[in-house]
Amino acid sequence: MPQTLALANHRPARISKKFRAVLRLHEIEGMSVTDACAKVGYSRAAYYKARKAPDVQELIRELRRELVETAEAKKAYLKVKALEVGLDLMLNAKNETIRARMVEFLGSDAKVSPVSVHVDARQVEVPSGYRYIRPQQMIDSRTSDKAAGV
Repeated sequence: MPQTLALANHRPARISKKFRAVLRLHEIEGMSVTDACAKVGYSRAAYYKARKAPDVQELIRELRRELVETAEAKKAYLKVKALEVGLDLMLNAKNETIRARMVEFLGSDAKVSPVSVHVDARQVEVPSGYRYIRPQQMIDSRTSDKAAGV
């Protein structure tokens, strides 16, 4: 029975506007904790102390869920925009190769084909590192070039 009373008396923690602003800057905008605290005028020590509270942990989880949902919504919107641009390129591009790529792109349900990387099979062993040419060697090579008639 005492546990029921303790739960009934539990009230949500009051989270200040400054702390909410720091959380939003850090979690949503990607700003570092130091920069977010400095921008809002909140101390880092107070931030880390407040962050330990269960209500704050729940708020952080909520902000992260919000971030993911926003990203998913943007992704769907940008996919539609990419399809519109691809269609425009397919219909109006002057380069035949671009039009053909857009036909392939739109025909494959806008799935990007794997990137092909050309690797030359006749790779020549290239010396690595730096080669120091002494000033005397430079003079010698010029002299030998003149003697050879170059």
